[in-house]
Amino acid sequence: MERFATLTNTLASVLRKAKARMGALMPQMLAQRIDALIGGLGTLRTTAGQMIPQAIKELDQNLRELQAYVRSGGETTSRVALHRVATGERVITRADEARLVEDGVLPVRSSRGGFKQNPALVKRPEQWEHLYKPEDGYPNLADPARAEGDFHQAVQAYSGKMVNRQLHDGEYFFRAFGEEGVTHGLKIRESWAGGAWWGIGEAPKSAQEWRPPTAVLDEFNRNGFIVTGKVSGVNGPKAVVGTVAEQMGVKLPGQYLPGGATQAFFFLDKPVADQLTALGKRAIAENKPFAWIDPASGMHFEVKPTGWKDVNGIIGYFHTPGPTSVTTARLAEREQATKEHRQVVVLP
Repeated sequence: MERFATLTNTLASVLRKAKARMGALMPQMLAQRIDALIGGLGTLRTTAGQMIPQAIKELDQNLRELQAYVRSGGETTSRVALHRVATGERVITRADEARLVEDGVLPVRSSRGGFKQNPALVKRPEQWEHLYKPEDGYPNLADPARAEGDFHQAVQAYSGKMVNRQLHDGEYFFRAFGEEGVTHGLKIRESWAGGAWWGIGEAPKSAQEWRPPTAVLDEFNRNGFIVTGKVSGVNGPKAVVGTVAEQMGVKLPGQYLPGGATQAFFFLDKPVADQLTALGKRAIAENKPFAWIDPASGMHFEVKPTGWKDVNGIIGYFHTPGPTSVTTARLAEREQATKEHRQVVVLP
């Protein structure tokens, strides 16, 4: 810990000296960036004091298990790690995972540090068929009719193996959406609550928890609202599930998001999708949360404002937008609304 503190103090000292040496010759943006880095080093030093000891303990435990794994020639007896799979499929063990890595079906890191996009050339299916095979009853992400140009962009949005499976009882899923607006001069179209791309697991609690791992670029979605769902019983949607791949901005170049979360592509029944879309529009208009239970499937849904203020035009950019690069949204009564929202339950 002392060495780490010394390192961060040294880096901060070097940055201060560099700033002092350049003085008035230094551009204001660079000076602000250096100040931010110095502050970040201080935060890192404090956080490290809390996290490094725990990380060392976890590393020691993992090394002990790895040692037992190697000696046993297979799965350790200290902890059997089973992965949830669809009914009737064989359970995958760690030994199987090692083979999956060798076969290239598990997500890999790109040179940028994020999760590498799957190959997805329409005319070269041999490059990606080991990662994804369409099945009857599930969305077909390799349908030529869905391709954009030379690529299956939906396949490219995943990193590694894409699994066709039904969402199981008690599983949570979420989707961010919002009204149209302008980010860095680019008009972003409205997005809907009843769409097809969903995150799997508990909903994120902040913009920073949402944008980077789900790799939803500013040009895709302005956010502002989120719909969460929970599967009840055996009527979960049939989905294509996998790891989110990294994304780079095209219409808004300079933004990079690494991915890494778990995502699912599935179609809700039209009445359900229509109801969620309607609730989303109502939530936007009234800036209130709404809850609804689908009478057919028993799935629970909640649509609500996120309240996130730093969600657009900020995250994932190499240069933090300055005062001349602002984001705008339609100003309405909801911008002045109280933070005390009362939930409205919509009965079937």
